[in-house]
Amino acid sequence: MRQKRNDSGELNFHLLKCLVALVDHSHVSRAADALLISQPAMSRAMSQLRAVTNDPILVKGGSGLIPTAKAVQLREFADRILQEMERLLGNATAFDPTVTRHEFRMVVSDYMEAIFMERLLRHLGAAFPGIGVSVRHPVHPSQFTKVLETGEVDFAIGILPSALHDLRHRPLFKDRIVCAARAGHRAAGKKLSIEEFAALEHLVIKPNTVTCFGEIVDVALEKHDVSRNSRYVTPNYLTAPQLVGSSDMVALLPELLLTRFRSHMDLIEIQMPIEVPPLDIYLSWHDRTHRHAAHMWFRDQVVKSLDHDNVYSFDQVVKQENSIRA
Repeated sequence: MRQKRNDSGELNFHLLKCLVALVDHSHVSRAADALLISQPAMSRAMSQLRAVTNDPILVKGGSGLIPTAKAVQLREFADRILQEMERLLGNATAFDPTVTRHEFRMVVSDYMEAIFMERLLRHLGAAFPGIGVSVRHPVHPSQFTKVLETGEVDFAIGILPSALHDLRHRPLFKDRIVCAARAGHRAAGKKLSIEEFAALEHLVIKPNTVTCFGEIVDVALEKHDVSRNSRYVTPNYLTAPQLVGSSDMVALLPELLLTRFRSHMDLIEIQMPIEVPPLDIYLSWHDRTHRHAAHMWFRDQVVKSLDHDNVYSFDQVVKQENSIRA
């Protein structure tokens, strides 16, 4: 014979709580008081429990109502389920980085890894011994959103991808594009024309990212019907300083990267004949992790790890985090 069901045909968390209270108190009114619900509401819940379990839950005993053997057994399972759910919900809404072990996975270019990750790891330091960071280099543009959406990675740091509309972004800091060359290069100290600049032997960085680094310069040059004389093309930022330092090539580099290598590689900056707007560097993530406690904490640590003179104000960060869409 098919047993009767409640309205939804299933047990739910409210009924599980009612079951535990009924078995513990063996009294409908006292069970209702324990859960801060009315006596009629508890009576309806017991009726639903009886229908779902095909068991009376409470029966008459010598001194009042007593739980059935089946109800006592079900109460143990119900309590286990409720405790496990409470634990899971607690982990989702609370995060203690001082005792929790967690690895955050990030997509960053070798440029960002060189100038940013050191300060982030130094900031995390010994205060958060269980927090780890793993990095993978940029993925193909068609996979950028997918790896964040599926949870393959948690965050991406870099130039804001202008083609993406389904990610959240937080501004981190600004950089600018400069032209680097070895000390003693023939163009050093000269005011170059656009044609002379384009004719130099260029090392061109084309990372496998949504936004191509240096593209803004190329667009400006195209307006004058010239293009860079590409002598060497690489997807890697970090090989550029060494190759430029030992050749007559020049390279467009992020200024922060040139600053990092300038002193021990004897590099200089060549003045460009065009104005180049600054680069805005962003932290990006997917909506699926936007309210996750661990991810919220990590986003704040990323901002705190930055030097204040090179980062947006906190008020701007809060305002833009909720409004910026690529």
